[in-house]
Amino acid sequence: MDFDLSDPTLLLHDEVIADPRPLYDILRRRAPVWRLPGQNSYLVSDPALIREVVGRTTEFSSNLVSLLYRDVSGCPVAFDIAPLGDPLHVLATADPPNHTRHRKLLQPHFSPSAVARLEPTVRRVVGHQLAPLLAAGQGDIVACLSDPLPALTICYLIGLPPDDAASLIRLVAEVSLLLDGVTDLDGMGRAGTAALKLAEYAQRHLDDALGRPSVDRSGLLAVLADAIESQVLASSEAVALLLQFFTAGTETTSSLIANATETLARQADLQECLRRHPEQIPEALEDILRDDGPFQFHYRWTTTNTSLGDVPIPANSRVLLLWAGANRPSPEESGGAHQEFADADPGAHFAFGRGLHFCIGAPLARLESRIAIERLLAQTSRISLNPDRPPVRRPSILLRRHATLPVILTGGR
Repeated sequence: MDFDLSDPTLLLHDEVIADPRPLYDILRRRAPVWRLPGQNSYLVSDPALIREVVGRTTEFSSNLVSLLYRDVSGCPVAFDIAPLGDPLHVLATADPPNHTRHRKLLQPHFSPSAVARLEPTVRRVVGHQLAPLLAAGQGDIVACLSDPLPALTICYLIGLPPDDAASLIRLVAEVSLLLDGVTDLDGMGRAGTAALKLAEYAQRHLDDALGRPSVDRSGLLAVLADAIESQVLASSEAVALLLQFFTAGTETTSSLIANATETLARQADLQECLRRHPEQIPEALEDILRDDGPFQFHYRWTTTNTSLGDVPIPANSRVLLLWAGANRPSPEESGGAHQEFADADPGAHFAFGRGLHFCIGAPLARLESRIAIERLLAQTSRISLNPDRPPVRRPSILLRRHATLPVILTGGR
């Protein structure tokens, strides 16, 4: 497959949105730093150059200053979010020293050992969510498992009422239209309204935590409230962090669980192998993250005139670090084989980012996905797609995520 890299609408073509991997292969070979025609947006797909960018934090800011949406002509164009240095930029979109401060506060609560303590809760939620699917022998994995599981887990982690999970799923889906790249201007406005509602929800629960004695607080709300009182965090930063937990903490995991389930449904031999050897499930999930990971890229913003490789990049440009492109086979590989990747370590991939901003929630996403797939395989003898209801992906240039994934589940042996 070939692509016209001079086409300003290429990134939003239906076939590219449906499966961007062939485009990534072309970019890796022909334009490892590709300027979107007609604007200052640059897509970086070469692993070495991505590693270089994440180390040049002064020139390539992580602040989400501007992103892309679809204009009336079908082109991706700029949409301003917040100025460089705005307090809205926290953790994943913050630069040092703010990023360092946020990470130091939160890292102990997302460490592998801290996340492991959530395993009984995650197992209980998975069992509860799977029960009606298994009883019916069919259903939508997205509605029944991959959306509710991370939303409920985040509620438990933060200290929110589990009954709020369903409304959080709906709000997060509306807010995510901001990032999809295919949203029109009216849709961006609706997404902005949803973001305000989500912020109001976060502020309400934060105020409630602040109104209690420290010993009566729980979850990450306790951590944030204590940090505000000790002047480690501003209240506005805490609200912005909660919004990141709601969105990134649910979207990534939902995507991974659904992508893994569809992969299994299409590969009966892989299902059987993992049923016989469940200890290989974590490795299989890493393969899925590498080949069809959730986030396709993250934005950077140039603070000065600079260059990358041999491509000059002016100040105030968007730079899209294509994690999913960096995971593709290197141009030197023959036949497009996927047995080896650009990094020497076959386990290494970019699905959770690289550098200072490596995803703080990666251990949690891995835990939830592993338990979901373990239970799904252990309680079925076959997972197959519903021939009358094919899977539907949500259109997005940023996130590879299902809108629906109807499956048929044959009972366990």
